[in-house]
Amino acid sequence: MKKTSLRINGIKDLTRPVLVALTIGLLCASAFLFGMLETWSRRISDRLYLPYTADSRIVLVAIDDASMARLGRWPWDRAVHGELMNRIASAGPLAIGYDVNFPETSDAENDGALALAIQQAGKVVLPVELELSLSSGKDGYTATKFLPPISQIAVSAARIGHTNTPQDADGVVRRIPLYASLADSGVIPAFAYRILEVAGIEASLSDGADNANRVIVHYADKPGAAFPIYSAAEVMDDLEVRKLLKNRIVLVGATAPDLHDNQRVPTSITQPMNGVEIHASLLNTLLQKKFLYELPGWILALWILGIALLLGIIIPLVRARWSVPMAFLLWIGSVIAAFICFDKGWIVDILWITISIIITFSAVMLERRVASEKQKREIRHAFSHYVSSSVVDSILENPAQLQLGGVRKDMTVMFSDVRGFTTISEGLSPDALVKLMNTYLTRMTEIVFKHEGVLDKYIGDAVMAFWNAPLDQEDHAKRAVDTALEMLSELRKMNEEKLFGDLEIKIGVGINSGEMVVGNMGSTDRFDYTVIGDNVNLGSRMEGLTKQYGIALLISESTKNELPEGEYLIRPIDLVAVKGKSKPIKMYEVIKKVADATDDEKYMVEKYTEALQAYFAKDFFTAAQLTDQLTSQFPADGPSKTLKERVEYFAKEPPAEDWDGAWVMKTK
Repeated sequence: MKKTSLRINGIKDLTRPVLVALTIGLLCASAFLFGMLETWSRRISDRLYLPYTADSRIVLVAIDDASMARLGRWPWDRAVHGELMNRIASAGPLAIGYDVNFPETSDAENDGALALAIQQAGKVVLPVELELSLSSGKDGYTATKFLPPISQIAVSAARIGHTNTPQDADGVVRRIPLYASLADSGVIPAFAYRILEVAGIEASLSDGADNANRVIVHYADKPGAAFPIYSAAEVMDDLEVRKLLKNRIVLVGATAPDLHDNQRVPTSITQPMNGVEIHASLLNTLLQKKFLYELPGWILALWILGIALLLGIIIPLVRARWSVPMAFLLWIGSVIAAFICFDKGWIVDILWITISIIITFSAVMLERRVASEKQKREIRHAFSHYVSSSVVDSILENPAQLQLGGVRKDMTVMFSDVRGFTTISEGLSPDALVKLMNTYLTRMTEIVFKHEGVLDKYIGDAVMAFWNAPLDQEDHAKRAVDTALEMLSELRKMNEEKLFGDLEIKIGVGINSGEMVVGNMGSTDRFDYTVIGDNVNLGSRMEGLTKQYGIALLISESTKNELPEGEYLIRPIDLVAVKGKSKPIKMYEVIKKVADATDDEKYMVEKYTEALQAYFAKDFFTAAQLTDQLTSQFPADGPSKTLKERVEYFAKEPPAEDWDGAWVMKTK
């Protein structure tokens, strides 16, 4: 019969999961490099902003509802702006950034009053509004149109800077150009940068800027929380408030909701940030040099790829219940690393790292599931030839019970063989012989499986099976003996039912227990789940010896010692030095279970045991009397006839003085 081999992919075969992870990692890294989901990436990266202490020199003067209630409805007369400018200047600030544009003339008195106040303050920066165009190269932003203050007011200011705050595609202000180029090759620096110049603080138009001359604003806190804010009404009326402006950089701008000078920023949750506070945030970024840069794409692509590969390696190596926590820990580690990088000035795209982890985890788990199902099919297919379906199901529920490779275990092995098979086969046609053997082997195999044994192999007409592997079975010897008894009983029924025609099939069964090596034996590509070892060979010898004694079931002493006391009707048969073994082996016949035994069978066992004891004691006279009685009462009993022959032999040829009762077998 063709033998079935078992091939199972090792649980640590990382080829497929790593390939899956590599593919997902490359796809995610490519998607990131091509700018996919860029808006969502930036929104998630916005969550990396953590509060920090802004430069204490920056204060805001707010044109708020209270100021308009105190100083009049908006827009104020320019003389009012001039008076506010005078009050602020009287406090001795480092610089004043007045974020209110005056692009049209008013009346001469008001324009003059404001121009004079700006001139007297001497450290005032005024805004200019631009229409910007972003170039594709490194030129950055170009001003196509601009709306400056009227010349009378503009010439009074110390500097003029643009107040444009371009939004990203999602409407969030993250980056502000430090300058915009003009058609005549000149530039207009940013409002915040101009304030630094006026305050006498050294700065560079290239500090923290990207290729488009933009600086990522490092917002210090949520809107309204980063800088001290004083109402313009308080500055006008309260000397103590004005004292707080001394040696400060003062930015004046609209904060009243009705003036609509606000935009969303990364630290906005539900509340937008006022324009003057956005400029103050850029000013603070330049002052503290807390510049932010987007992590170079190639580094983040390697990060995405690396974490995917790491998942591809880790998931197959850990138990399923640990795979989710491990993936979560990798994500948490990446988030923590992203915060650390942000603190060092590098913005990390958490979105694509998260997507890479989720998709890779899902894909590798799916691959593991597919591989597991394939492995289960292979196990089921292979072991269905060896064990019962209940054992296969148990193995599939807990594959750890299946030890791949050889392990040493105390086990029980059983060999059964058809008596006179050569003669039977010679008298049958090939088709009839195959039919007979299939009928016989099918039923015998069913009985092995019923007792959860493993069918090792068919050796022609012989059946080899074992117990206590791959599953642990404390009663492995009992299972083997019960299997043998049921096989013998079933075979008698099959003969009575004429399932083999006119032939009567008889078998001999040998059973031995002891340490054996069990596992997958063979080449790396093809192997069988089997047992080997000296105790396996002894089991085979036990089956062969059943012919010598004319009995059906012979077990070793080690098997007998494993059986429950008093459950089986067992008699000692002999002490034999089998071929290939130097130490003699005690052998026993299991006749049947005690509950099923007749009084005659029990009597036969009792008398035979007495005769054997007399034989071992060299009391051959008593042994001869008992064996005569046994052969007379039980003429078909093979062991009694064999023992009688031994007694007669030793009566004529007494054994040596040191004879231990062992009979040396010359054949297998």
